Amino acid sequence: MDENIFIATPDHVSLEFEFAGPGSRFSAYLLDFLYSVLLMIALILLMLFTSAAGIRSLVSLLRGEGSWIASWGTALLIFMLFAIHWGYYVFFEGLWHGSTPGKRSLGIRVIRQDGLPIGFREAALRNLLRVADMLPPPCYILGGLVAHFDRHGRRLGDMVAGTYVIVEKFAPAGRSGAAWATRIEKGGSRQALTLPRGTVSPQQIGLIEQFLARRHDLNPERRDRLVWQIAEPLLPLLLEDHERVAQSPDRTARCEQLLLEIVELAQSNRPKSTAAKQPSPTLF
Repeated sequence: MDENIFIATPDHVSLEFEFAGPGSRFSAYLLDFLYSVLLMIALILLMLFTSAAGIRSLVSLLRGEGSWIASWGTALLIFMLFAIHWGYYVFFEGLWHGSTPGKRSLGIRVIRQDGLPIGFREAALRNLLRVADMLPPPCYILGGLVAHFDRHGRRLGDMVAGTYVIVEKFAPAGRSGAAWATRIEKGGSRQALTLPRGTVSPQQIGLIEQFLARRHDLNPERRDRLVWQIAEPLLPLLLEDHERVAQSPDRTARCEQLLLEIVELAQSNRPKSTAAKQPSPTLF
């Protein structure tokens, strides 16, 4: 299994992600399993003791009466357990963009293959296949074997949903992909910026703002590489000569100045009511 992967974002920035190892994934699963079991117990007790029919059924079962009640009750219980267990993962991974209480505790997260956060669709797909990954239940032997032989450590659910499980906790100025994937916007609250020869997307503006906010924390080599990756596709939009900027002895400073100009233009064109709602996306 590879330890890292580089993913080119829609804005032509190459980000590095570290795959989560089997130890952290299994530990996160155990925590989530414990939480889901506690949730199941709480819901079952709530249903039993808040329903007269539930209390009568429980009394009948304790007395050994009503075999048909026991059969239907067992079937219903099995269905409920599956629905709660499956729904737990879909709810949290969809709502928290690839995270669950267990994953959050271990510092790992699920992302799409393009580096963006997953939604409810991906969460539902990858967890529907959890039943197959658990074979033979509850050992996860099939899922473990598939993940072991896959170079990206994916189980069957990840392959179908097109997802990776990556490490989220990075050093402040080190590997940056996971944090970017968890917080970068999809363009809902920012507005695109129209330039002489094209448009700067809301996602690009978010990346630029975060880079400028953290550029002084980067070592010179990484700072130069990142600013060039962000600025290069924007040069034609600004009527800048690509070769001249690329060969400039002060390329980093020149690119940063161009990015600053883009941000200033974007902020001046942004309605105040929209600007006030901007959560800071993060590239780091």
